[in-house]
Amino acid sequence: MGTGPLSGYKIIDLTQFESGTVCTETLAWLGAEVWKVERPGKGELGRYSAAKPGVDTFGFLIMNMNKKSITCNMKTPEGLEIIHKMLQVGDVIVENMGPGSMERLGLSYEQCKAINPKIIYASLKGFAPDGPYADYPAFDPIATHTGGFVAATGLPDQPIKAGVSVADSGTGMACAMSIIAALLQRERQGIGQRIDIAMQDFIIGLSRSGWEPYYNTGKPPRRVGNAMPLEDVAPSDTYPCKPFGTNDYVHIYCSRAPGSAHFANLCKAIGREDLLEDERYQTPHSRFEHRQSLDAIIAEWTGKHTKQEAMDILAKADVPAGALLDVDDITNDPQYLRRGIIVEVEHPQLGKRKIPGFAPRLSENHIDYTCSPGLGEHNAEILGGVLGYSEEELAALKEKRVI
Repeated sequence: MGTGPLSGYKIIDLTQFESGTVCTETLAWLGAEVWKVERPGKGELGRYSAAKPGVDTFGFLIMNMNKKSITCNMKTPEGLEIIHKMLQVGDVIVENMGPGSMERLGLSYEQCKAINPKIIYASLKGFAPDGPYADYPAFDPIATHTGGFVAATGLPDQPIKAGVSVADSGTGMACAMSIIAALLQRERQGIGQRIDIAMQDFIIGLSRSGWEPYYNTGKPPRRVGNAMPLEDVAPSDTYPCKPFGTNDYVHIYCSRAPGSAHFANLCKAIGREDLLEDERYQTPHSRFEHRQSLDAIIAEWTGKHTKQEAMDILAKADVPAGALLDVDDITNDPQYLRRGIIVEVEHPQLGKRKIPGFAPRLSENHIDYTCSPGLGEHNAEILGGVLGYSEEELAALKEKRVI
């Protein structure tokens, strides 16, 4: 048993790709023992790529740390019996299969509940199971488009989806939070329950700030590029920096809140205190009206500095500013490795790699990061040591390709 807050809980992981795997990885980082159930010989759909069969993808490594892998063909009677035995001793089952898949396997909530009345049964889908889109296929961009996210993102004449999987990873983390709440309720009331979370629904909730301008103006939020959709404010944009590469930019935002000194601080920091006397820039509204000329002045200054220099100078002058950091910047900045937001693990096929760790910091949750498991690496430990299968029975199951 580990030392994390979820130590002792057993998670049956029937997930693939990102949303479900992020959920169960989060639980593993909080100390739960996660049993990842995969297809014999093939693994989950995200483990191997067509280009490199038999070699784990980087995506699989990143999404499946600190888990244990067993193989099981759930479409066979023997495989289904393995899952039933896992349900008898498990606390949570998590799945993000296509609509109807669990029911076809004979693993609906009611069927699992009949085996273990206190089971926590968590399902992550693209769309809500009780809505008209329940059977529609969905991936991250579908959820962000149908959840109000993309409608507010991009240029006025061009909606643009997010460059990161906010629906996948975000829904996974929200599901993990819900599972923890369900386990707490079970401790207090002795009941199991079903958890359903749809990526579209999560994105709708994530887009909640858009309802303020909707009710203020009677219209959906505007798309304003890198500006602030909730208010007309300047400066509020992303400005180029030297040496003018693909990601050499810094974002600068001066609040229009009453009493804000951001703009005055900015003018002093860039050596243009004369702008404070320019009638065009006297108020937040006037600065917005003349934002093109103001942006040109700011861009002239940022162009003389790297993005990190610009961020440091401005932030130390109490001006909200952020360098446009990409994956390479973050991976190779020693502060993130030192703080543990980037961790280094060694994969038997992929070698040493630096990848993101667990962002929340709990003083009594000490994570020993381990590499994603090999396919079926823990068959003997879990099937034999926990479920009680003998070596002869395991050999027979392997011969029949059940495991």
